[in-house]
Amino acid sequence: MSRAIPIRVLLACDRLGYDNARLHGAGRLMIQWTRALAEYGADVTSVILRKPGTLGEQVLEEGLPFVFLSRHPYDPRTLGDFIRIIRERNIQVLHLQAFGASTFGRIAARRMGIPSIVHVHADYRGEPKGYPPHVRFADALLSRLTDKVLAISGPVADFAVGSQGFPRAKVEVLHNPVDIREFQPPTETDVAAARKALDLESGTQVAACVARFHEIKGVDVLVEAWAEVARTHPPATLLLLGDGPQRPALEDRAGALGIKERIRFLGYRDNVLEGLWASDIVVVPSRMEGLSLAALEAMATGLPVVATRVGGLPEIVEDGTNGFLAAPEDPSDLARAIGQALDAVRSDGAPLREAARSVAHAHDLSTFIHQLDGLYRSLVDAPVQA
Repeated sequence: MSRAIPIRVLLACDRLGYDNARLHGAGRLMIQWTRALAEYGADVTSVILRKPGTLGEQVLEEGLPFVFLSRHPYDPRTLGDFIRIIRERNIQVLHLQAFGASTFGRIAARRMGIPSIVHVHADYRGEPKGYPPHVRFADALLSRLTDKVLAISGPVADFAVGSQGFPRAKVEVLHNPVDIREFQPPTETDVAAARKALDLESGTQVAACVARFHEIKGVDVLVEAWAEVARTHPPATLLLLGDGPQRPALEDRAGALGIKERIRFLGYRDNVLEGLWASDIVVVPSRMEGLSLAALEAMATGLPVVATRVGGLPEIVEDGTNGFLAAPEDPSDLARAIGQALDAVRSDGAPLREAARSVAHAHDLSTFIHQLDGLYRSLVDAPVQA
C-alpha cells in the first residue's frame, strides 16, 4: 500500500482513566497516539467503550476523533457498534487494548475481513483486577483471530505467549514511546522556578516518584527506604506525585517513621513536568511493571532513574549508566540505590543525564508512530488469516 494514501485505523480501549478525572497509562497513550497518528497523516478513529465523562469531554473539546460508546466492557451491543463504525469509516485495521475492546474488536474485525492488533500493556496477573478465568478463556478462544500482538516489554511478551495463548510468532516487543517535544530537559531558570513553586531550597537534593498509590507500584517500599535516605542524605526530599487507596496509610507510615517533613504528597497531577524539573532523580519502586512511562518521561528530561529489577524496567534502566537498579520489595537495597544516584548526581551527573536522554531519544514518539504505520500497512497488504 502506498504511503501517499492515508491508512484508516481504529484504535480502541475500554476507558481513558481510573475515574472521570485521572488518566491511566493506556488512556494517556490512546490520546498521545491519536494526536500523533493524525499528525503523521493517518485517518484515525479512537473508540472508548465507556461514557466520555470529564476526560472524554476534554479530548472532544480538543477536536480529537474520539467516539464514546457508553457501554460496559461486557455489553454485547459493543460488537454491533464496532461493525457499524468499521463500515461507516471504511476502517482497514483495528488496534485494540483492554478486555472489552480487544474481545469485541477482534470478532468485529474477523466478520468484516480486516486485520486486528492486540496491544498487551502488562502481565495482568499482577494488576489490581488480576487475570480472571473468563478473561483467560476469552484470550485463548480469540488468539487465532488475532493477526498481531504488541507487547511493551520482553516479560510482557512472555505473559502474552504463556498465559494469553498467543503464538510466539505473532508477538512483537515494542516499547512504549515518550514525546521528547513535551518532556524537555529544564533550563536553570526552569529548575529555579519549579523549586520555588514547590518551596524547595536550591541546594536540597530531590527525588520524585510518579505513580498511583497501589500495592503493585511499591510506593510503600519507597517510604520505608526513605527513612534510611533521610538519615544518610539530609535534608533530601521525596516528592510523591500521585494518589490512590494507599495514601492514608503512606502518610501515617511517614509520620511513624519521623520523616513526614522529608516527603511531600503532591497528589495527582495532569502535568508532572514541574515535579520532574524540581528533581535530581526519579524512583520507580514497582513490585511489577510492564514498562514504566514515568521512567521514560523522566529520562527525556535528563533525570537518572532508580528502578526495581522487575518486568521491562531493566530493558531501559542500565545499572550505573543511566540510573541504578535495586531488588524489589527491599527497602534497604532501594535506599542504597537511591543514595548511589544522589551521590553520582552531586559529584558529576552529566554522564548519567546524557545517557538517560539517549534512552528517551531512542524511544521517541515520532519513531514509534512510523513503526506503527509500517505495521498497519503490512497487515493491510497481507491476507487476513482464515
